[in-house]
Amino acid sequence: MFYSNTIFKDAGLAASTITGLVGIVNFAATLVGMVFLSYFGRKSLMFTFNVLMAIDLVALGVFSIKGSDFNNEMIACVMAFIAFFEFSSGPITWLYMSEIMQDKATSVATVLNWLINLLISLSIPSIVDMIGDANIGYIFIFVGGCTTLGTLFIAIFMKETKGKSP
Repeated sequence: MFYSNTIFKDAGLAASTITGLVGIVNFAATLVGMVFLSYFGRKSLMFTFNVLMAIDLVALGVFSIKGSDFNNEMIACVMAFIAFFEFSSGPITWLYMSEIMQDKATSVATVLNWLINLLISLSIPSIVDMIGDANIGYIFIFVGGCTTLGTLFIAIFMKETKGKSP
């Protein structure tokens, strides 16, 4: 979401259109994600949608590398990623932390979460400058690989907490 305007600069859409579309998809997906949390377990949602996010990121990377003939596919991938994130990692990270950690540990985890978020958002422009706009797809493929590793972590270590007492 940070760089959606940059990603779509060649798609022929105005920055305000892209920002609006991202916001609408994010809002709608958040509402759907809240419903999912009522019916499905945290681990199953995290696993399923992290798999889909990994596939989506790799597809976005491939479309980006192939070039401007795939602008619509890139837009669809970004919107799907936002939805998948809001169905899983977006809300569940915060909910899960509050269910498994004490207050001090939750505070430390929150600081680490935002620190990593800051480091990624600050480093991406420099990485893009180093590798060039034509190679930005490789960043998405790399992040898709990282998401796959995170999915393995979820499968092995995450415990289901829905309906369980502290």
